[in-house]
Amino acid sequence: MISSAHVNGCPPPDQEEGERGVLHPLPGGLSKNILHGRCGVMRFAFFALLADLVLWVVIYLGISYFTGSYNLIKLNAVAVPILVLMSALSLIGSYRIRTDFASLRYASEHLIACILAYPLAAFIQYVITSYGSGVLSSRAIYTASFFIFCGLSLLVRRWFWFASSEIRSQEGLLVIVDEEYGSIFYRDYLRSEQHQKLLFLTTSPSMIGKRIAGGDSPVIEGEASQLGSVFRSNEAIDFQGIVIASKISHLDAELMSLLSLVHFKNMPVYTLELFYEQFWDRVLLRLIGPRWPFEVNFVLVQNSIYSTVKRFWDFFIALFALLLLSPLFLLIALAIRIVDGAPIFYSQLRIGIYQHPFILHKFRTMRVGSDQQDRYTREGDSRVTRIGSFLRKTRLDELPQLWNVLLGDMSMIGPRAEWVKLVADYEKEIPHYHFRHLVKPGITGWAQVNYPYGASLEDTLEKLSYDLHYIRNFSMRLDAEVVLKTLYVIFFGKGQ
Repeated sequence: MISSAHVNGCPPPDQEEGERGVLHPLPGGLSKNILHGRCGVMRFAFFALLADLVLWVVIYLGISYFTGSYNLIKLNAVAVPILVLMSALSLIGSYRIRTDFASLRYASEHLIACILAYPLAAFIQYVITSYGSGVLSSRAIYTASFFIFCGLSLLVRRWFWFASSEIRSQEGLLVIVDEEYGSIFYRDYLRSEQHQKLLFLTTSPSMIGKRIAGGDSPVIEGEASQLGSVFRSNEAIDFQGIVIASKISHLDAELMSLLSLVHFKNMPVYTLELFYEQFWDRVLLRLIGPRWPFEVNFVLVQNSIYSTVKRFWDFFIALFALLLLSPLFLLIALAIRIVDGAPIFYSQLRIGIYQHPFILHKFRTMRVGSDQQDRYTREGDSRVTRIGSFLRKTRLDELPQLWNVLLGDMSMIGPRAEWVKLVADYEKEIPHYHFRHLVKPGITGWAQVNYPYGASLEDTLEKLSYDLHYIRNFSMRLDAEVVLKTLYVIFFGKGQ
């Protein structure tokens, strides 16, 4: 007798199909959790695709009906746009249940995918499939339907994410640690926004029964070699994944084989480097070495197509903004001159791409000569003027840097341009700090929107971990996310 799970393409628990259709048990009793996860992934993908299809049909037919254009509807008008949209959304993980639909990263990817799908679908619909077919439905209806779908489909996914929050909270992470990386992982986990159950196993028998980071931190349960038995005794825990917070050389061949099986059965196994990138949007600096640029799979940004496109947009956005905001420049300049006196602008030697120095310009926000005192601006700093405090909170003091962008010294988005004196100190204290100069500095950037203003060497290390993540993942999607987060910072006054 064949079970219903098997009919649906999912083998019964604790079994998988072997060669010639023979069913074999998986080692360690792992199959129940793993195969359940695979079916959950398939079900979510099916219902998400169905929801998008229904949503598009309702929107398109609804607008056509209320505008009296329903008689112009043809099959290609309904089918072509949604097929193109589904294809574009599938590329960004819209049909993967593990995607964080509440994040700004996903929101930016979703919007970009819809925007890029719009002209492609229009070309296919109005040029290829409709050639010589006479009167077509209104392009205004098509456009309105497209962008209403874009917004509503994003809201549906966000609703799903928050509605399933209680279920996700039951998912745990199984972490394999060693003496070097275990406490580092747990420290950074506490600083993150994750709230999951953690189960710690170790590659070192001497760590069993000890707390992962002292104090009241979790106790290490057992050896990683007991992974199979751990799953058998913790069937109530639906593990989201396994994190290897250990040197790979500390894992024996049998354990690696078991982890490979788990990974390819839709319970992902993350190296520490990959986990930091995917969950925390940063790199672990301890893993960075002198060969880092040659070991990771990022595009050599200055020779990439997007780098050229980005420079094009930087120039025109800066030129347009300078012209559009010229009245605001004048008002700010007058306010500084009347309230705080001259000079209006503050100029300083900063380090740019490939460690080339340039002169950066900002509206002056501190008393004249105060930069010769403390090198950092701290919260409540008495050197900041009344006008300067407002300009810093709203980021308006950064506007003159548009001139630096126009000249090509800076980009709209990139790592913060640091003072030459600070860079000289950081180069001595922080190994491989110079990697952040592989791209142009920016008015805003990934580190700036993810970490508060730094006023210490420790803060600089944290921000560097975000800067290197940006360099590795240099892309339109990441820049779009920086823009969204920057708007949040501006509107909610998070600047300093």
